[in-house]
Amino acid sequence: MANQSDLLFHRLLRDFGRPAPTDLARRQLLDSLAQRKLLTTGTSVLVLLASPEFIADLAARGVSVTAVEPLEEFLEQARRRLTGTTATVHWVRRDPHRLPFRRAFDLILSMGLVLGTSGNEAEDQEFLRSLAAALRPGGTLVLELPNRELLVREFVERFWADLDGLRVLVRQDWDVPTGTVRLDWHFVWPHGTVETRQVALRLYCAAEVAARCRDVGLTMLEWWGDDNATPYGLWAPRLLLVARLGSEPTEPLVVGSERG
Repeated sequence: MANQSDLLFHRLLRDFGRPAPTDLARRQLLDSLAQRKLLTTGTSVLVLLASPEFIADLAARGVSVTAVEPLEEFLEQARRRLTGTTATVHWVRRDPHRLPFRRAFDLILSMGLVLGTSGNEAEDQEFLRSLAAALRPGGTLVLELPNRELLVREFVERFWADLDGLRVLVRQDWDVPTGTVRLDWHFVWPHGTVETRQVALRLYCAAEVAARCRDVGLTMLEWWGDDNATPYGLWAPRLLLVARLGSEPTEPLVVGSERG
């Protein structure tokens, strides 16, 4: 069972480097996908580390949703959010780095930060390979990442942030040759206790991600800088990579560990 500091750490980690959306359901992103016929009734969708609001709106569009969430607390929050709705979601409590699926989905939406969090570039490549393996031939991957170029330009070594009324001191150290940023998050609780969580993130530029995706059989379609599918650029608030898997023989599906 994760404690409050652990939950805060995971929230900061999965949202790192991107502004919080004003619409938690991110309807504009889903509309952008629907306009391109990537999200239609009956589409089989795998979603990783998404908010309950996003999952609820996605499921309400008549698609088949499988949602991967490693933390029981976040998974329960999402289940409660969908209570009383007609949405049906297959919940899988699992580390998103180790997906068990084979040729199961038409669309994968990787919303929380996963790529670059393992501390190992070989594991990052295995994560991309598992995404490609989970797609059906002709299926589409949408992978959301921070805009590394924007983070470099706006880099500061130390700053204060507020998270739900909690003061958080952030210390950053950028290792430029390796493209790694090391983070210390100091949570200052109202009663005076300070707790620290540390992580090192490998932040990939767009060209690096494209090369790694090609290595696992994915073809780049578009680069978006926001949920409106605005072309990606230096000042984009986020990077949304849209890639497609080419045709190849299908393989059997390996199902996840939990249904809800």
